[in-house]
This record gives sequence, C-alpha cells and structure tokens, in this order.
Amino acid sequence: MPNIRQEIHRQLKYITRLLVEKSIAIHQKWPIFDPNKRQIIWERFKNIAFSLKNEPYEIVYNKIVEMEDYNFLLLDGAVIQMMYEFDHRNNIIGHILSFYPHYDLTRYQDMPEDYEKLFYGTRLFVDIREEKVVTFPLRFDFSQTHNEIIHPKVHLTLGNYKDCRIPVSKPLSPNRFISFILRNFYFQKFKETNIEKDLKDDLVFEETITEKERYLLHFHYL
Repeated sequence: MPNIRQEIHRQLKYITRLLVEKSIAIHQKWPIFDPNKRQIIWERFKNIAFSLKNEPYEIVYNKIVEMEDYNFLLLDGAVIQMMYEFDHRNNIIGHILSFYPHYDLTRYQDMPEDYEKLFYGTRLFVDIREEKVVTFPLRFDFSQTHNEIIHPKVHLTLGNYKDCRIPVSKPLSPNRFISFILRNFYFQKFKETNIEKDLKDDLVFEETITEKERYLLHFHYL
C-alpha cells in the first residue's frame, strides 16, 4: 500500500496528464519531491507568490506567469499551484493549494462557447472582458501553526485578505482540490469532459477542526 506522500505524488502526476489531455491546461510543470524540505513542489519552484505577498494582485499574477512558477496554466490564463509537506514518516503536515485567476479576463464559466471558439493551441483570450466579473485568488492552507478560531490548521483564504481564514474540516488531496476548482469555476468544461469520474478520491485524512471552530461557518467534507 503506497504511503500518503507516494499517493499524493501519484495524484499530482495523474492530474498533470489529465488536464492536458482534456485541454484544460495549456502549460504545466511536473511535480517533484524535494527530500531536503520534505516537500512535493513543481519543477523550478521559486515560491514567487510568497515573496511578493504584499504586492498588488496584478503584479503577483504577472510575475508568476512570467517565471512559470506553477503546476498549471489553464486555458483562460488562470494559474494553479499545489505544494505539500511531509514529516519523516511521510505523513502530511502541510499544504498550500492556490488558484490565481487572470485579473482581467471573464471567467470561462460565463462564456464557455466564446472561449472555445477563440482558443487555438496556446493562444489566450485577452479580448474577452465583462464588467460584472470580479476575479480574486483563493488558497487552501494547512500547517501545524494553530491558534484556535483565529488560525485554524486547515483554512480557506479568499482574496488577499490576511485575516480571512475560513475553517476547513481537514486537509485536501490534489484530486479534491482540482475537482473543487473545476466544478465551481469551469462548470461547463467539468460537465462536458465528465472529468468528475477521473478525480475520484480515496485518500482519508484525520480531521483537524476543533469543536469551537465547528461552531463557525466552515467547510466540511466526508
């Protein structure tokens, strides 16, 4: 039976191939394991988002894309980053799972047919805009840093609000995170490709949420 680290690495490699085959990702970096930091990251990992965390979103996004510091660049210019950390027994002790939509593009979900018509190979759609759309990044964090209610072990951050930490019941696997992103932000593609069946998740993590945090509005999954 593969250990947790091996299974997460397997899922990341599988997702990399899957998103390319389904024409959802137009550029990708393969996941690699750094034995010194006990982390699964991506090729030529630079962690630009962390170093520029106090900069405006547009600057952060552009630098990430310019330096190709991501797992995937999606068909509409959105970026996905997935980093996992493990102890010496290969138990998961942290993750950073981020979604950075293009700051100036209409989401695929709003105009899927137009995106399909304007996408050829690696061409991006810089001419489709919609005033009603407000793009923002989101991130699922898991760490051993814990301050009950204030800083849940696993939490969701919306936008770049430093104190936005919505409790999440337990860590997320790569399959579960990608399924969440595709279902909620690329639903037409999610439905048309029938990708849900390919993202079945058998990984089971222990819950990290506390009783007090359960009383807050939070995210929970089985």
